[in-house]
This record gives sequence, structure tokens and C-alpha cells, in this order.
Amino acid sequence: MKKRLVLPGEMIGTSEEFLPGEGTFEENGKIFSKNVGTLEINEKEKTVNVKTVNPPVVLKNGDIVIGTIRDVKSMMAIVDVEKVVGKNRRITGENIGAVHISKIASGYVKDVGSECRMNDVIRAKVIQTVPSLQLSMVGPEFGIVRAVCEKCRMPLEKDEDKLFCRHCERTETRKIANDYGTAEQKI
Repeated sequence: MKKRLVLPGEMIGTSEEFLPGEGTFEENGKIFSKNVGTLEINEKEKTVNVKTVNPPVVLKNGDIVIGTIRDVKSMMAIVDVEKVVGKNRRITGENIGAVHISKIASGYVKDVGSECRMNDVIRAKVIQTVPSLQLSMVGPEFGIVRAVCEKCRMPLEKDEDKLFCRHCERTETRKIANDYGTAEQKI
């Protein structure tokens, strides 16, 4: 299999020689590269592909994401999804998701506002991308990974299953991830 670097729009073959594959397009019998990447010519299969070196991040079901809660409604939290865990590129496409009240915790949740608040940073799992982005915080590894006190805006510390503000000595509840406070190294 031959490999070389190609640029978008570069002609890489003809439809008489090869079948166009991933990262290519055909126009008037000529095959062109869609993006910057490594050209892979498979002589045996008679195909050409262009493999992108660092492809854009498109959300898919099962992705673990980090986001910030932008709004809390009676039945859901609206989240700005900022990144996919383990990927170092920005997300392309839709990045505003929702966590329905039934997907916040494994047990009954009476009020979304008691489990998450605006500006909380969460870790969640993508459970749907079309027609809208839906997230789940069900599971011990999912939930709030960073939060601030509603009163003084100082960072909250984990105190057993609640969050505590050392500055104003308040206690707040959230659906916290099992690694709250230490999650920064994993993000």
C-alpha cells in the first residue's frame, strides 16, 4: 500500500484506475482529495482513501463529554458541551445538549435545580445526537466535577455526599461525580 501527503482539491487518480474511498470525491472521472491527509492507495482493492491526520470531533453516541450548565429548567438542564474526553480538538456541529430529569441520576429526582446549577461543570455521556443532543449523568463517574457556591461564588469542596463552601460555611447538594475535585487531571 502506497502512502503520501495530499492537499484538498489535489487530483489523486481517475475513476478508470481506482474506486474513490474515504476522504475523496469524484468529478468528471477524476478523483480528488477532500482534505489534508495521507493518501492511501490499495493496489489490490484498486481504491484510494485520504486519512485525515487530526480529524474534527463530531459527537456520537457513547462519547464522554465535559460541559457547563447554561440553564436549569423544571424538567432538564441545558449544557454547553465543550469537549470530548480524550480528544484535543473543538467539537464541530451541534454542541448544546440537554440532560432530562430522568437522566440525572439512577433514582428519582424531584427537582433538577437540587442536582445541578448554572455554571456547574459536568461530565456526561452522549445518548442521542439526532434530532437533538441528549446527555446522561446516570452512573457514579458522571455528574458535577466542579461547582461554585451560590452565595459567594467560591469553589465548593466535596464533603462526603455533599458540597461545602469553606468561605461562607454553606452546604449545597448536587449530583456529583465520584471523582469530584480530582477530576481536573482527567479533563
